Amino acid sequence: MNRRVITFIAALAVGTVGVLGLAVGTGSHPPGESVWWALPLLTAGMVAAENLRVKFRRGDNVASNNLFEATLAPVLFTFSPVVVVLAVAVAQGIAALILRRTLIKGAFGVVQWTLAAALGGVLLWSLTDAEGVTLESLGALVAALAVVAVVNYAAIIAVMTIASGQTLRAVLRGLQPILLTGWVGGWLVNLLIGLLFVLGAAGHPTAVLLFPVPLFILHLAYRGYAAARADRTRLAGLRAAAQVLTEPLHPLNAIDSYLTEVALCFESRAAGLILMTGDTFETHLLVRRGPELQQSNLEQRRSTDLEVALARQEEASRLTDDGSGEIAAAMAAAQWRDCLCAPLLDDQRRLGAVVVFDQAGLEGTATADVAVIEALARETAHTIARGRLLESVMEERRKLGQIVSTASDGIFTLAEHGTVLSWNAACERITGLAAEEVLGRPDAMRLLDARTPDGDAVDFASWTRDPNLPREFLITRRPRPTSMQGAADDEDATDATVIRRLSCSWSETREDSGRAPTLVVVARDITPADEYEALQAQFNSLVEQEKAQRLVVHHLQQAVAPVAPELDGTEMSVAYVASDSSSPTGGDLYDWHMLPSGELHVAVVDVLGHGVAATKDALSVIHTLRLVAVEGTPLDQVVARADELLNAQDSELVATTVVARYHPVTGALRVVSGGHPPALVVGPDGVVLQLAATGGAIGWPEVGSDNVVTTQLGRNESLVLYTDGLIEARKNILDGMDDLVRHAGDVSMMPAEAFADELVARSLKGADRRDDSLALVLRRTASSQPLGRMRWEVGPGDRAGIRAARHGLMAWLVEQDVEVDDPVLVAAELLANAVVVARSTAVLSVTLDEEGDRVVLEVSDDGDGSDHVRTAGWRLPATDSERGRGLYLVRAVSDEVSTTSSEDGTVVRCVIRLRPPRATSVGSFQPASDAVANG
Repeated sequence: MNRRVITFIAALAVGTVGVLGLAVGTGSHPPGESVWWALPLLTAGMVAAENLRVKFRRGDNVASNNLFEATLAPVLFTFSPVVVVLAVAVAQGIAALILRRTLIKGAFGVVQWTLAAALGGVLLWSLTDAEGVTLESLGALVAALAVVAVVNYAAIIAVMTIASGQTLRAVLRGLQPILLTGWVGGWLVNLLIGLLFVLGAAGHPTAVLLFPVPLFILHLAYRGYAAARADRTRLAGLRAAAQVLTEPLHPLNAIDSYLTEVALCFESRAAGLILMTGDTFETHLLVRRGPELQQSNLEQRRSTDLEVALARQEEASRLTDDGSGEIAAAMAAAQWRDCLCAPLLDDQRRLGAVVVFDQAGLEGTATADVAVIEALARETAHTIARGRLLESVMEERRKLGQIVSTASDGIFTLAEHGTVLSWNAACERITGLAAEEVLGRPDAMRLLDARTPDGDAVDFASWTRDPNLPREFLITRRPRPTSMQGAADDEDATDATVIRRLSCSWSETREDSGRAPTLVVVARDITPADEYEALQAQFNSLVEQEKAQRLVVHHLQQAVAPVAPELDGTEMSVAYVASDSSSPTGGDLYDWHMLPSGELHVAVVDVLGHGVAATKDALSVIHTLRLVAVEGTPLDQVVARADELLNAQDSELVATTVVARYHPVTGALRVVSGGHPPALVVGPDGVVLQLAATGGAIGWPEVGSDNVVTTQLGRNESLVLYTDGLIEARKNILDGMDDLVRHAGDVSMMPAEAFADELVARSLKGADRRDDSLALVLRRTASSQPLGRMRWEVGPGDRAGIRAARHGLMAWLVEQDVEVDDPVLVAAELLANAVVVARSTAVLSVTLDEEGDRVVLEVSDDGDGSDHVRTAGWRLPATDSERGRGLYLVRAVSDEVSTTSSEDGTVVRCVIRLRPPRATSVGSFQPASDAVANG
């Protein structure tokens, strides 16, 4: 759009140049005598005339004119077109700077008037050759000024059509109200004053000095007229806006009409009401649009930074966008030219502000405008404060009504003669009498037999005559007359016994206005003491029973859950879900226990049946498996041996089981099965391996294990043992197994506890049937012990502890790929001596040097110490001697031996140079019985 306007401006400029070329070619001269010293004064007069605009109102339309054509007339009459065009261009340029017009508007004003002046000058020269003031020259001047006006108005109409994108007809229709009175009338005024200026200048050139006088007087007259007219408009608008705001019950319902009246009152483009609630600002802004601001729309939104700043102004003020400061900059950014604002204050409490933007009507005085908007703000603040007070009263009344209607206590009020004035929902529920049955009736309370706790009757109907009503009394429901039963059910209509007993309190209210007093009664339903005591006894009994049940469940869970051994480099966790939520245990149990061999015994059992009975059978199987494992039964015979022992006690017991042996140091894993689903080994990358151990279930003819599956858990690999509840949750067992494998791979990176919980939760999600379900996860993790150092603790006389330490050392040395026989022999002999003299603990510490060719063994005890240790073992003891052989072997096998003994204990340190491992040493860490079984 700007490009088309610029093109049009350029065309006007080209036309001006063409007209000037024509004027220079004709060589004509002006009718009047050119007085060059008066030219600057005439140019200044044109600048002043362009700035001194006279606004007038015709109906609802405001138009404006200036006297630029009047000051142009003597210039046209006395100077050549080139001089006229230059003077007009300078005057319009200076006026544009003073009025702060945009570049496009300023350029349009220059070319518009220069083209009109050039055409008027050429026409003046072509119509008359007379010199001086004659009727002929004055007639030619009138025609020239007419051409100036026509060209000027035609350019305005054309640029409005181009800029707005409307049709020429639409633009003319919008300008119709001001064409006659504004443009034609304004031209006639300019013509008459212009002729006066021409005649004055022709009489004597010094008359030019007096030209500002009529301009100044006209300006003063206009200012007086505009101020009076504006004041009248403002005061009428003030009354109308205040009246509009006070008409509705709540002022905010009339904001649209109120802002419309405010905008009309101040003849502004926009009017706004900024409301402040705490730290929140909300703006209601009415913006008027259209050629004559006849269209408007109301916006309601959060206040902008400019509007918040205006709402925080301390006093009423007028602001413009050409000032300094943040508000002026914000106004310019929002494209507001000027603003009137006044704070809304009610008893020093700030409620917001009322603002108007871009006044476009007759200019009133700034002082008068500020005074009017300040008065409007006071009226508005009082009205809004009243509305907010009314709103709070209505809200409190609503809350009070809600409290009364929803209260559990019955609340009713009585008039002076016992007439029921109000009856809440709780009264209906407690007494069985509906509100429509009792409201407005003076005899309604007779349906209730009101008595004191001592049995004396209370007369509600005469409460004003007998104000000594007891503070508490009982109301007993009576059977209602047939005429008042209405739609009541048969039970309520025939009930002649006491159903409700009410404990009531009352208070009398009196109005200051002299209105009759009312009685407010609050009735509370009370339950008979014996019924209450019975309910309380039942409740206490249920609480005790539930407490006892929780205790039994807790003890049962503690009894069936073995304590997890603390193993370095091993995480263990179990998740269990019973088939019946009311029975916390079932036939799925597990066990883990450290064996003397240094291996961990792990077993999962699934007994046929549910509930506590199945738990008893499962415990028998679990304990039998542990007994068989501890006594050293080979792994492939554990299931069969357990069946023999159990069959002797209960021939009807049937159970599946999976038993694993795991070495925490090496990760060696062996698994056997007795009719149980296959165990899973889950890698950290989600790869799942099924360990296909097979065999017959306990209690079945083909009981026993068919094979022993052997593998080794790597770091962060997990062994998963589970019961069939996880795979039988679906109707198809094969699909259930596939889902279990997939879920195990998905959660493989979780910690062991979360792994077990999530595996059970995912497997049972959306289950078609529910059985006891258990998942046991054993994960091998990185050892907290340094790679080159190990440590074992053994108690006094603990031979099993010595065996466990010996096997652990043997397995660790095998893992380090070094010879094991000599270090294991030395450690065993030293520990055997240490546990004899130790008071509480004997400790074996083993360190492998960085080169891996020497191992340092250190055995300490907290015994009483002995000097014999320093000299013992240097010589082979006699054949019949019972002491000294162990230390002799230690000194013979070790490269270095040092001893320290005191009253706090003894420490023996040995250094052994290691040899490459022998082929027969690799498997020596396994128990002999198991080695035979693995054949």
